[in-house]
Amino acid sequence: MELLIDTWNVLHQTGILPPESAGIGTRGLYALLQRSRWQKERITMVCDGTPSKEAIGRHSMTTVFTGPSRSADEEIMERVASSSSSRSILVVTSDREIIKSVKANGAQHLNAATFLQTLVDDSTSTRKTKIQRPSELSTEKANEWRKMFGITDEVIAELDNTSLPELQKPTVLEKSKNETPKVKKKRQAKSNEPLLPDALLREARKLLGE
Repeated sequence: MELLIDTWNVLHQTGILPPESAGIGTRGLYALLQRSRWQKERITMVCDGTPSKEAIGRHSMTTVFTGPSRSADEEIMERVASSSSSRSILVVTSDREIIKSVKANGAQHLNAATFLQTLVDDSTSTRKTKIQRPSELSTEKANEWRKMFGITDEVIAELDNTSLPELQKPTVLEKSKNETPKVKKKRQAKSNEPLLPDALLREARKLLGE
């Protein structure tokens, strides 16, 4: 498949690129393309204006500047119209005039915002850190450990066939059965200990006239 990209139209899509990637230019777009699902396709980034240091021409990816007297829109529409295999061309743009023209000539179309979002998604997924799994013990080292701890094939087989017991938490009812209720003991007065305090007894005697 061949991609014809309406470069400025893609780069001017707002709300898609993260803040740190804003204003990436054609070189930034090229970098995103290299890390995307489209990296193995034949890609032409079509730009208005004259060539500059932003121009890129590497491998199957090139940048075309249309010059002062021709627009990128015209370049894309003419390329599709003159192609003998337009059905294998995917035009990336949101320009209605270009979309109408390339579809009439049999080319495929992809919205610029959708295309840019795929580039961002692909770039994000490639940056995810890969989890490094610890390397396995060598056969020689494993045999040393087995010998040191006396681990035989029978022991391993027995462990494999042994299921771990499930720990069950006691229910409220079980707790009530197992726990002995605490009864608060009443303080017993000693035989020689008055039931009432001395001061209260004295006041009682006065009232009785004793």
